Amino acid sequence: MKRLLGFILPGLAAIGFYSCELFDEDEAGLQSALVYITHYYTGRRGVNWDRVYVPSIHAYGEIYGDPYPDFKYIKVCNKQFDDPAHINNNPGSIYFTTYNRIWEDSIPEPKFDPINVKISTDIGQISGSITVPDTIVALTVSEHDTITLETPVTISWTGANADFYYVYWEHSWVMEEGYGWYMYSRDTLIQGNSVTLSGSKFTLDGFIEAIEVYPENGPFPEPGTEANLEGDGFGYMYLENKSKISDVQIVFGEGIPAEWLGKRVASRTVINEFNPDPKAKIKTNLGL
Repeated sequence: MKRLLGFILPGLAAIGFYSCELFDEDEAGLQSALVYITHYYTGRRGVNWDRVYVPSIHAYGEIYGDPYPDFKYIKVCNKQFDDPAHINNNPGSIYFTTYNRIWEDSIPEPKFDPINVKISTDIGQISGSITVPDTIVALTVSEHDTITLETPVTISWTGANADFYYVYWEHSWVMEEGYGWYMYSRDTLIQGNSVTLSGSKFTLDGFIEAIEVYPENGPFPEPGTEANLEGDGFGYMYLENKSKISDVQIVFGEGIPAEWLGKRVASRTVINEFNPDPKAKIKTNLGL
């Protein structure tokens, strides 16, 4: 059985999965799916869009089959979504979403412990369950303020029990005096509670900031990982909980001149800049 070959791309609307030629001839009638769930502790709802401190989730994903499946519904926490507003037929796949959030006080037990998901098509059903990992209590960065070039930096955290963690940070550095600077947003997936950024990353004057860690539940994303959605097909389901952010800024060497930061520099170049996106990183680590 050839495994899932896609994940959610930036924008939350484009997900790549099987191509038809990836099914063996004797695998006709199979389907694959991927579900991504985001968990929140607060949000706005009601006629006046008032803020409430009630946990909620939003689920979305995509399914593909051979032959192309006729989507019936997705059921999350016993709530069924089958309205056309929750479905989008993309080329080669079907995107589905709960559209609005599912609020914990609107569903019966077991609430979100666990979250049960079922996807139904004319081919059959795929289902699974997942739990919400604890939030991170404390996020620690080994270095602060100004340090010498090539100093390694360790990011560690406590309090969470996730299957793995998405770690994100932004790195800016000077390429040559008077020229401008580069910004490079970087990320990684970690099993455990710490990661050390090698000093070889920090050979030029600059700084890192916007360090953020997301707890994630689901199979660790790597080629050949075991699926956690089963039934008439297979797939993967992930759940992201609230991230922890550090306000630490670490300056390497001379840093970046303040006057450069307060104005636009015509020769400034930005490379590989992106917002935190655990979904895209999971796709990469699955080898897709």
